[in-house]
Formats: sequence, structure tokens, C-alpha cells
Amino acid sequence: MKRKIYSNMLYIAFVSILFTGALFLVVTYNRYMDQMKENVQTEASYLMQSLNEDENQNLENYHRISGTRITLINIDGTVKFDSSEPAKSLPNHGNRPEFRQAVEAGIGENTRISDTLNKQTYYYALKLDSGKVLRFAVETQTIYKQIMDIIPITLLMAGFVLVLSFFLSRVLTERIVEPINKIDLEHPEDERYYDELAPLLGRIHKQNIAIEDKVKELKQRQLEFSAITSNMSEGFLVLNKDLVVLTCNESALNIFNIKKEQCENHNIMAISRSKCMRKSIEYAVNQIPFEETMKLHGRRYMILTNPVLDEGKLRGIVVLLVDVTEKKKREALRQEFSANVSHELKTPLTTISGYAELIQAGIVKPEDIAGFSGKIHKEALRMIDMIDDIIKISKLDENELDLERTEIDLYQLIQEIQESLRMKARKQQVQLNVIGTPTKIEGIKQVLYDMFYNLMGNGIKYNNPGGKVVVTVSKMNGISTVIVEDNGIGIPNEDQSRVFERFYRVDKSHSSERKGTGLGLSIVKHAAKLHHAKIDLDSTVGKGTKFTVSFYPVKSE
Repeated sequence: MKRKIYSNMLYIAFVSILFTGALFLVVTYNRYMDQMKENVQTEASYLMQSLNEDENQNLENYHRISGTRITLINIDGTVKFDSSEPAKSLPNHGNRPEFRQAVEAGIGENTRISDTLNKQTYYYALKLDSGKVLRFAVETQTIYKQIMDIIPITLLMAGFVLVLSFFLSRVLTERIVEPINKIDLEHPEDERYYDELAPLLGRIHKQNIAIEDKVKELKQRQLEFSAITSNMSEGFLVLNKDLVVLTCNESALNIFNIKKEQCENHNIMAISRSKCMRKSIEYAVNQIPFEETMKLHGRRYMILTNPVLDEGKLRGIVVLLVDVTEKKKREALRQEFSANVSHELKTPLTTISGYAELIQAGIVKPEDIAGFSGKIHKEALRMIDMIDDIIKISKLDENELDLERTEIDLYQLIQEIQESLRMKARKQQVQLNVIGTPTKIEGIKQVLYDMFYNLMGNGIKYNNPGGKVVVTVSKMNGISTVIVEDNGIGIPNEDQSRVFERFYRVDKSHSSERKGTGLGLSIVKHAAKLHHAKIDLDSTVGKGTKFTVSFYPVKSE
């Protein structure tokens, strides 16, 4: 803008100089011609009056005085006298415009380039009383000659004016542009330099408001998007059509075990070169959604890639990584669980079927029928217990418990379980004691009941006659703790890491005497997880076992 204003001002100055010079030349030329004509006409009038009185005057003397060319022409056009050339050498002037006008009207004038003198000449003719024509001729400068004469002066003036215009234009341009450069575009409504800019500044102000609102909206959307993606447990990446990562969330960084600067603005192939990743990207580039499981850093992830299309053209790719490690483990556990259930149920069913077949065949002595029936009943009860435990652990696995969490006093709950196990303890000749203080937590009573029933029941079952089981309920630093400790047979070190597995039994040597479902501690593990509790195991073979269940404070669900 500054350069344009500056150049336009110089252009105007230059055109003004040319126009002024031309106008000055025309005016000067016209004034010069008017003055010359007036002088010639005056001289011619005086001479005409003199000749009318006395035609025999010496015109040569008059020419020497005035310096004007004088020509006396006869009525037939022949030159009688000429002050510049011999009259006989001049052609007939009868066809000259000024001569004809003078003959007809008494006065004639004409300006032309003289063929004789090759100059611009002004001719003025008057008709004498005798019929002859008196003509005055004055050489004048042509307009071209005047232009050539005035050019040096004009150029000098033009140069001076241009130099002056150069500096004035710069100063004026700076003064014009400076307020515009100082306009605060963030607050254009406060500017009052030029009234002509008011409409423009008003529109800029409105656009600023619209842009500010749009930026706020985009920032809000960006914050929402960032909040959603950053809190996703799944890895999330957005690639452009060149496979460069535009954005990635924290979970994706953790999955690939890299930093953000190693992910964003880098090609996805530089981040992961796994065969599955390459395959998924190839499918997406070919505009085909892809889904497959991949192994990465010892875990399993479901990778889902989806192409982003615009008018049939690939604009980008969205990559989602879902950790399915636990899901795969649960599937494996279910398969193992199904196989174990089939195996565990087969044993009592085989026993029941065998005894029933012997009774049906009549092979059993009458006095032995009661014993056989007792064994059938015992195995049936074992199957019922096993099926109940399977149902419990399945519900815990699938989180299908719809029971409401309530405030539960652990000390009171343990006392209820003590009463239920009193007969079993007496039969096993084991002393069962409960000590502690009232301790309340939020939980599901039935689940907690089953958990501590299994722990206390195992303390009785895997104990020796005359042994004891002590349950301690306490609370310290906001952590509620239940300790179930016995002085029974204990658990070998090599088995302690597996006792919470389903159908795992430690006491194989006494399995015939101390049969169980093998699901008790697995139920304990799931119940503790449901209540955000931690289980610690401390056991020594021949000395006893100690289970410590710690309930950490959590917000009510």
C-alpha cells in the first residue's frame, strides 16, 4: 500500500508537470502571436493610410526602420515591390489567401510556412484605395521551435519539481500510512484516524468476534477430544494419508513404550514394524477396514484400523489398539475351567454310578447296602457343593451379582460364620476363636460371608485334632483387616503361588480324607477383588497357615 501511494503521488506530480508545461507553452505561444499580430496590423494600418495619401513613398526606407517585410502587389497579383526579394524574381501572388481576402474584403491574413523562406510567417494584407494590396509579413517561431527552446528550462523545472515531489511524497506517504500501520486490529472499534476506514474497521471488529467465538468453540472441542482420548484405556492414533501420526493418546504411548515426541509427526512404520501393523495399514490404505489380534511387549492387542474417506479419496487412517490380554486369559481360564469341571464332576458321578450299579445288580450284601447308600449320598453332597461353588465363581467372574452394597460389621459377620462352623470344628476337634472389635465396611454381605466361610472352613479342614483357628478383626489407619490363622498342616512354598487357582489342591496325600471342591480359595480371590481387598498368605508346612485380608477405603459405588 505504501509503495502504491508513493508511486501514484510521483505519477501525479509528473503528469502535472507535463500538463502545466504544455498549458504554459500554448498560453505563451498564443499571447505571443496575438501581440505580434496586433503590432503588424497597427503598422500596416499606418502605412496604408500613408500610401493612400501618397503612393510614391520609399517603402525600402520604411522597411529599414520597422524591419518588417513589405510587399506591394498589383491588382493582377504581380509583385510591384518586395523588401526582401527582387520583385521580378517573385511569382504571381494572385492565388495567395491573404491577397484574395484583401481584394474581396479589404483585409486578409494568413499564417503558413513560407516556401521561399522555409519559416513560419504571418501575412497581413490591406487593400489600398488604388486597388493595390499592401502586405506585411513577419516571421514567427513555430510551436515546435518554441517547444525546443523551452525544453531545457522545462526539464530543469521538472527535475526540481520531481525531486521536491520525491521527498514530499515520501513524507506524505509516511504520514498517511503511519496511522494505518498503528491500527490495533484486535480492537479496531477504538480507532478514529480516518472516517473512510470506519466501515472496514467495523467489519474487522465483527470478524474478530466471529473468529474469537469460533476459536473458543474449536478449543472446547479440542479439550473435549483430548479429555476423551487421554482417558481412554485403548490406544488411539490418527494418521494422515501419508501415514504420518497426527495425534496419539497416552495409552498408545504406553502400549508402544515411547514418548510423545517419538510418535507425533513420525511415520507409523517407524513406531511399529510388526507384521500385523503393516498388514492393517495396507488394508486401510486400500480403503478396507481391518481387525486382528497382535502381540506386543508380552501382551495381546486387538488392532482396528479404519480408513477416513472424503469423496472416495483417502484422507487419513484411524488406528485403535484394545488390550485383550485379560480377555484372552479369561477365555483360556474358561476352557480350563470347563475341562476341570468335567473332570471333577466325573469322579463323584463315577463313584455314584458304580455303587448304584452294584446295588442294582444285587451283588451287595443286605447289611452293606446302608454303607453303599451313605457313600452315594456323600458323593452327591460333594457334587452339590461343587455345583454351588461353580455357580458362585461364575457369577463373580462375570460380575452378575445384583446384590446391593450395605454397611457390614465384619466382627459380627465373623461371629455368624463361627456359629455356622461350630459343629464342623467340634467334629474335627479344632478350636475356633474370634477376637477383635466391631469394624464396618461397605460391601456385599453374601459374598463376604462366602469368602470368610471358605477361609475359616479350610482352617478347620486342613488342621490336626486338637488344633485351633483364630480369627482377628481390627482396623488401623483406615484399613479394616481380618486375619484367619491356624496351626494346621500348612502349605508348601512351591504351592503357595497356585492355591488360588481353580480346582488346585495341595493336600494330595490326604485327598481321600479331606475332599473339597478345589474352588474355595478361588472364590476368596474373586470376592476380595470385588471389594478392592488385598490377600496376603504366610504358611509353613507343619506349623500352620495365615491369611490376611485388608480392606482399603474406597468411595461408595
